[in-house]
Amino acid sequence: MGSAEALLRWLVDGSLAASAALLLVLALRRPLRRAFGAQVAYAAWALVPLALLAAALPRPEAGRMLAPELVALHPGLLVTAAAESLPDPAAGGGIDWMPALAGLWLLGAVFAALGFVRQQRRYLARMGRLERDAGGHWRGDRVEGPAVVGALRPRIVLPADFEARHAPEEVALIVAHERAHLARGDTRANLLAVALRCLQWFNPLLHLAERRFRLDQELACDAAVLARHPHARRRYADAMLNVQLAVPGLPVGCHWQSSQSLKERILMLKQPQPGAGRRRAGLAALGLALSACSYAAWAVRPAAAPDAPPAPPAPAVPAAPEAQPAPAAPPAPPAPPSGTVPVPPAPPAPPAMPPPRYPADAAAAGQSGRVVLKLLVATDGSVKDVVVEQSEPAGVFDVATVEAARKWVLKPAIEDGRPVEGWVRVPVDFEAPVPVPRPAEGKDLGWIKLDMEADMPVKELTCDTLAMEELDSSTVYCGVATASAPRN
Repeated sequence: MGSAEALLRWLVDGSLAASAALLLVLALRRPLRRAFGAQVAYAAWALVPLALLAAALPRPEAGRMLAPELVALHPGLLVTAAAESLPDPAAGGGIDWMPALAGLWLLGAVFAALGFVRQQRRYLARMGRLERDAGGHWRGDRVEGPAVVGALRPRIVLPADFEARHAPEEVALIVAHERAHLARGDTRANLLAVALRCLQWFNPLLHLAERRFRLDQELACDAAVLARHPHARRRYADAMLNVQLAVPGLPVGCHWQSSQSLKERILMLKQPQPGAGRRRAGLAALGLALSACSYAAWAVRPAAAPDAPPAPPAPAVPAAPEAQPAPAAPPAPPAPPSGTVPVPPAPPAPPAMPPPRYPADAAAAGQSGRVVLKLLVATDGSVKDVVVEQSEPAGVFDVATVEAARKWVLKPAIEDGRPVEGWVRVPVDFEAPVPVPRPAEGKDLGWIKLDMEADMPVKELTCDTLAMEELDSSTVYCGVATASAPRN
């Protein structure tokens, strides 16, 4: 597998894992907030990077997948199918699309990163010159409101006349809010969110969920401040109203307020905060859920099956050797010592491939199809693992084919005179059975299929009706009236 194909496989797996994680978090964030508090609901967002990390880990070994019967339905296999259906550029068939798609992704990721960098620099430029005060905060005349800026070296930025705008109690609560962002590492979490949005720039769910992620971050920070100042709810709400600003976006940082989240944040102040025991129980349950979901995102993916080895070239026929005198008979080998008689290895079982059962629905509908399998053949010829590589129509014949393939015994590959384990590709075709001719109206007939070209032990047979499959076919159907039917 080339590096471009491996990258596209990870992008497909990562996009699916991230989308599933986002939908789960968006569905559970409000119930988690009501049951365990805003801090547990904010911690649930860790499922998204964990799912992407699970998609980047090595794929599970063959035969150790959570749901091997779902392999054919995994969208990640579309990359393999597309790769094999495209023309080979080495053979002059056209463009190699895998590197082209990988280059397109890289171009999009670079443009997304440049957009975030420009947005960050524009915000910093609007603050103007900053100076550090005695308390370790940075102040500027053009700073509109309190914020935490930067990820590697985050710092609290305040307006130069900050104390003149607010009462002393409000100043203490606002500064406590910004220090909570520093203690929790929220700016680094925002940097990770920006990196994920650059890597998955084609995934709209990541961009749409960013606002809710920031809101849960602010609600968790508010909950941390109220835990230290439980009697300052009213003063804290006044501070939110006084600092309300329509600030521009800050990709890597935490600004104090945005008008969209003000109502939800004030409503959260009116709700009682859960106790420490409930929060710890919620974090423990969330940790188990994150571990289970991350493992499922890794284990449900199809195993990485290597490409089937190419057929070896036909050996050249050597020239007939010159006649040589017969060599002398070699001396007989010495008899092995008693008790050490070598036992030759058992030969592999003879090949056996019982055909798969024809699905009843497909047979009734007269539906034909084809399934291409990749089989891991053991040294004894048994099938260790089955991967559905392609099926037409999808999902109709897959289950029956996989069930039959697991019972097959094939001839293993031979290297240096010994059988070795390896992957082979096996196509299985399904042809709809020819329907038996329908009896004439008013007759109850039993049909017997006869092959006129085969040797038949039947010497004499009386038929009430004869029917043929085709005009030039040797197959004839003999219709014999049953006992319940009246005879002419």
